[in-house]
Amino acid sequence: MKEKNIMKKRTFKAFIAVFAVVAILALTACSSYTSHYKAVAFVHTNTAKNAEMSFSSFKGTMVFKLKIAGGEEKITCSASLGEGSAKVYYDCGGAKKELFSVDSENDEDGTLRGLSGGTVYIIVEASETCKQGKLKFTVENNTGFPEKYKQN
Repeated sequence: MKEKNIMKKRTFKAFIAVFAVVAILALTACSSYTSHYKAVAFVHTNTAKNAEMSFSSFKGTMVFKLKIAGGEEKITCSASLGEGSAKVYYDCGGAKKELFSVDSENDEDGTLRGLSGGTVYIIVEASETCKQGKLKFTVENNTGFPEKYKQN
């Protein structure tokens, strides 16, 4: 009887250990992109349909995650910097592609269309310190209205 209890305890401990490893892997393997940056006066938001950041000073990588329904939706983008430069990439389906570059002399306004549905990662990379910046990404339906105004 004593041996059965020892075996049950060992089995239970092994189960807990395997479960913990699987849970950690599942939680950390969800995205291959991570944010890492140094920033001053940094404000950012990220919902399924909207992502934006503004800062006094920023250097590094910021990753946003948006959800789109596919061909019926697009992502509008706007970006401006007071100093410095940054590159913005997107990933929809496993391939990181450059969306645009922005610097203090050139603001950026554009639209990203023709994406398959699912998760879209927006990756902002600044290898040098940027100052007085604002970047905004909004999922809209193809009528031009933000998703919350879409009529059924």
